[in-house]
Amino acid sequence: MPPPPADFSFRIVFKKGQGDPRRIFDAASELIDGFEQLDQAVAGSVDVRLQPVTVLDDIKAGSIRVLLSSLLKKIDDEGLRQGEMKKAIGPALVDAKYAAIGWLDKDQETATKDAIELRDTLRQLAATSDLRHLGDYAPVHEAKLVASLSSLQEAKRLLGPKDRLMLEAPGHKTYDVDLTKTWDPSEIIQLDKTTTEKHSEGEIILTIRKPDMVGNSKWQFARGKFPVFAKITDEDWLSKFHDRKVKGLHSGDAMRCRVRFIYIFDDKGTMIEEQIEITKVIEIIEGSGGEQLSIPV
Repeated sequence: MPPPPADFSFRIVFKKGQGDPRRIFDAASELIDGFEQLDQAVAGSVDVRLQPVTVLDDIKAGSIRVLLSSLLKKIDDEGLRQGEMKKAIGPALVDAKYAAIGWLDKDQETATKDAIELRDTLRQLAATSDLRHLGDYAPVHEAKLVASLSSLQEAKRLLGPKDRLMLEAPGHKTYDVDLTKTWDPSEIIQLDKTTTEKHSEGEIILTIRKPDMVGNSKWQFARGKFPVFAKITDEDWLSKFHDRKVKGLHSGDAMRCRVRFIYIFDDKGTMIEEQIEITKVIEIIEGSGGEQLSIPV
C-alpha cells in the first residue's frame, strides 16, 4: 500500500564521508520522538489521542528526508469520522511544529521571555480545530511539552556545524533550523504540579562525543551504541577544564563519573522524560585516539 500523504517533513543535509554517520540517524530518531510528543501535547488540549505514523521517504547522497503523518488512535464521543478529525486538527499540529522550532531557535534570554507566549500559541493552535464547542481547551501539558522540546534540542546537538536541518510542509516555506541554539528547555519551562520527579544515583562510564564549550548546554556522550546528553554540575572539574588544566581530551575518551538520574512521570504514572546529571567526574579514560576537543579562548 502507498504511504499516507505527508503532513510535514524534515530534511537533514550532510556532506558525504564527513563526521560520524550515526549522528544523522540518531538526530532523525530524536526529531521523530520530539515531534510525536509535541503532537500528543497539543492534541491533549482538545482531548484527542493521536497515533503518529512515521514514513521514511527517501535517502539520497548527502541528505535524508523523513515524512511524518498523524493518524487518529481514538475517535471522540461525537462520532466524527477519522478523516474529519484529521482535517480539523492536522493543520494545527503542523503549525505547532514550526512554532516550537522557531522558539528553540531563539537565544535563551529571549526564549525565557517568550515561554508563556509559546504555550499560549500552542493552545490557540489547538483551538483552531474547533472540536470543543464550549471552547474549554485545556492548557498544553507542560511536562510533555518540555520532553518534546528537549528531544528536538538533542537532535540539533547531534548534528555538526556543516550539517543543515530544514522543515518542509505544504503551504509553508522551507525553514532552516539554527543548529547553534542548543540550550536546555527544562531550565526555562517549569513543570506543572501534576508531574512526579524521582531520582537515583549511580556510577557509570560514558564515552565523550562532543563537549559543551560555552557552559550553558549539555555534553554529548555515548553509552554503547546509544547517544546520551548530560549536563556536568561538577564545578571544580569544569573550572579546571575551561582553564585548560585538564589533559587534552579527544573524542573517544571516556569519563568515569557519578551521575544523578532524574525520572519525570505524568499524573498517570507514565514516564515522560529521563535526564542525566554528572555530579562528579572521577577520571578520564583515554581512548584509542580521535579528534582533539579544542577549547575556545
